[in-house]
Amino acid sequence: MENFNWKDRVAASWLNRYPQWVRGAVEWESQGSFGPDWRPPDLSKLRAKRRPRTGARPILFVSHRQANTKEALRIAWIADREGFGFWLDVLDPNIAALHAATMTPRQKGLAIASVIEMGLLNSTHVIAVMTKKTAGSQWVPYEYGRAKNSTVASVQAACWVHKALAVSVLPEYLHLGPVLLSKIDLEIWLRSQSPGLARPAGMWTGPVPQPPP
Repeated sequence: MENFNWKDRVAASWLNRYPQWVRGAVEWESQGSFGPDWRPPDLSKLRAKRRPRTGARPILFVSHRQANTKEALRIAWIADREGFGFWLDVLDPNIAALHAATMTPRQKGLAIASVIEMGLLNSTHVIAVMTKKTAGSQWVPYEYGRAKNSTVASVQAACWVHKALAVSVLPEYLHLGPVLLSKIDLEIWLRSQSPGLARPAGMWTGPVPQPPP
């Protein structure tokens, strides 16, 4: 999320995990630390269409299957270069902390789902990473629809398609938003959604990801 360094937060503690401008921060703070008594916060009042704060960068939610992590990292890096903030599960220490938490499998699943929901609530755009390995994912369709604009067609939701995957096999709903077939397509879409932004956003701190084969 824009102007927010996840690494500055204590991953083992739930309190003060998010800055106050994050949608749902107050609800999260009432839950305490990860543990056997943890319950999902009530986010039901936050389901209206989110809007970026005045002066805030747009936030791109990168939706992908675990097998497509390399492609997702590359897309997040490109988004940062184009001035976008981004949310990507494999870079969120909150999710990493859950793997070491003392919780039942159901609690852990609900906690991970809740962290993902926080990312969706605070994102303005979504991109689905589509490769031959995406088929069967239960999360990608949900995440795409959850962050998509409420209109039938939306330029705020897009999919990136690996060159080895035929566009003709894409689920029909993905054609309600831009279908991006190359790095250039991705850059053009991002620039169209963020005119005048200072670049890069500065969220990316790791090495440059390799492009997908």
